[in-house]
Amino acid sequence: MKRNRKTAAVLAGFIMMALMMVSCNESNSYRELTKQEIQSAFLTVRGYHTGKMVYLKNIGNYQTKTDTVDISWTIDTDSTLTIHNFAVEPFAEFITDNELKEALLQQPYQDVKCKIHFVGLSPVLFYVGVDAPAYNITYGGQSHKVQLAFYGNANSCGVYDVPTQRMEIHLVGGGIYEDGTYKEKYLSTTNIPMLLFAPNK
Repeated sequence: MKRNRKTAAVLAGFIMMALMMVSCNESNSYRELTKQEIQSAFLTVRGYHTGKMVYLKNIGNYQTKTDTVDISWTIDTDSTLTIHNFAVEPFAEFITDNELKEALLQQPYQDVKCKIHFVGLSPVLFYVGVDAPAYNITYGGQSHKVQLAFYGNANSCGVYDVPTQRMEIHLVGGGIYEDGTYKEKYLSTTNIPMLLFAPNK
């Protein structure tokens, strides 16, 4: 019963993410874009965007709610995107080791580079590959390099609706690496959804 309540809360809080993922997954049926079409898609969405990051907040007892932080990103080229001041809170909410969690929360936000691949024009659709942000932190009496990993391809993707000029980027965090080794034990889930959205202009 508790598990069902948790699932219901997640689904209710992220229904817009699910709808956007349908659009991203539908892009699998799109043909490969030409160089000219990729350039057209890039020119449509290029530049600096500001908005919110929506993420799940774990409040215990199998209950969750959504929270938000201010976020911005720049689509730099037809193959690169930079997320500015990426927040660690979406990952920290589900870290099971308290020392690691607190150490990570003390880290300054950082810019995160992403690779993008345009797959649709109307709406503009693109896959996102996030370069795992890395943090050199101390916990458990030792220094470690910790990286936050994301799923790629259609699991992390963006969509831009031309008529409304609204952009949404759906990212899915999936793991933590410690000194280059995947550490499944550090996360209570391997499905951490985050939604970046820039409202209608």
